[in-house]
Amino acid sequence: MMKSNILKITLITAALLAFMACDDMLQVEPQQSVGSEVATQSGTGILAVYHRGYRAQMFQNYWGQRMAIAGDALADNAVSNPDNSGRYTGEPINSLGSGVGGWGRYSGINDLNTVLKYVGDVDGLTDNQRVRIEGETLFLRALAYHDLVKVYGYEPNKIVDGWDRGVILRTEPTETIDAADLRSRASVVEVYNQIEEDLLRSISNLSQVDGNAPHFANLAAAHALLSRVYLYWERWDDAIDQATLAIEASPVGVAPPDAVAGMYSAEPNPESLFELKFTSSESLGVNVALSSALTPISWWDLLPSDELLATFSEDDVRNELYPLASENYPDDVPETNTNRYVAKYEATVATHTDNVPVIRISEVYLTRAEAYAESGDDASALADLNEIRTNRGLAALDSAPADFIEEILLERRRELAFEGHRWQDLKRKGWDVVKPAATGPAPTLVFGENIQFLSQIPNAQVTLNPNLEQNPGY
Repeated sequence: MMKSNILKITLITAALLAFMACDDMLQVEPQQSVGSEVATQSGTGILAVYHRGYRAQMFQNYWGQRMAIAGDALADNAVSNPDNSGRYTGEPINSLGSGVGGWGRYSGINDLNTVLKYVGDVDGLTDNQRVRIEGETLFLRALAYHDLVKVYGYEPNKIVDGWDRGVILRTEPTETIDAADLRSRASVVEVYNQIEEDLLRSISNLSQVDGNAPHFANLAAAHALLSRVYLYWERWDDAIDQATLAIEASPVGVAPPDAVAGMYSAEPNPESLFELKFTSSESLGVNVALSSALTPISWWDLLPSDELLATFSEDDVRNELYPLASENYPDDVPETNTNRYVAKYEATVATHTDNVPVIRISEVYLTRAEAYAESGDDASALADLNEIRTNRGLAALDSAPADFIEEILLERRRELAFEGHRWQDLKRKGWDVVKPAATGPAPTLVFGENIQFLSQIPNAQVTLNPNLEQNPGY
């Protein structure tokens, strides 16, 4: 009977993926193949689907690679390595269709919806497990939808020419072919409302149980993610409140200067509130892992731009995260090569078991600093900004500069480079993107004029679903 169930759900999943997720294949290990009836009738089955929900965050087209680094190339932090594999050549020049992408995430969302529908009823779980699993799953669904809507839609207060389309919202599992209806995109505000609802429920649940930070969703991470969402929404007071709660609940603080160089080789990262942990069996391998894309011993697709490197003063300890390639890899890079590389994921280059910090405590301080500055509380904003500066070897600022928001965004650029933020930061502020000189003739992208600020929905999905609106210009 179990084999029959597994075959049935496999066929359904394949059919759903044909019109929902062609740009991201659902990679499922044999032990993760759980039939719908099994998953919804036992605690063991629910636990298998719950763990698969975490695994879905780790694929190449999500936090396994593209979500973390594609935006740096689309913006101004990264340029294509002229001696690379031929990948990441369209992103630095913002060619059409070269956005962050990730529409295929709906297969993972379907797993999360399955857990949320059945976790309260199946046998074999304690009440504590039900509360915790529901809270973690709500967090993961909120993260998935926010990562989708910020790639395919504008932010709520930065709508261009009335185009307020977000993404398709599905909050119930699609368990049969008949249930796989063809939907249109919800508005950006509708998606944000759903994200907020999920995170508030997640926080309620996770406040009742012991967390397992940082490799599982936890209370501090949920507050931090909600503060990120409110920052994008420009709800400054709410962003401040949630960031403060995240800091108060956090088991970690901002790493001191002497710990920065080794911060990304530690497991977990000492600043992580939520981090994806890869094992040897889950490694994405030499072709697509983050360490492959960024380090000289592998494909080395992207280089940090000269413009990014120029933002680090001599005293900034983060310079050590961008070492000279020929010094660290003399057998692979000739001495005449003067390129530096991104060492944030270097520690795992032998095994490609990249541990990816999705939310760090430093981001939370910078979120609160920006929200304070936007709401006019320069003194509080300055204190949060200096928390980062002084722990990176820089002198504290005595007063807020005239261009305070730009200064905070510059600090975000330095601190959060190659962690999935730069492109989205420029987009959510409505700022133009000035391309690095090394991209050659690539022009400045003017917000509100260039269509590349929104990713292209895979054309096959638009063709198969007459209700699915493509983004303007594609």
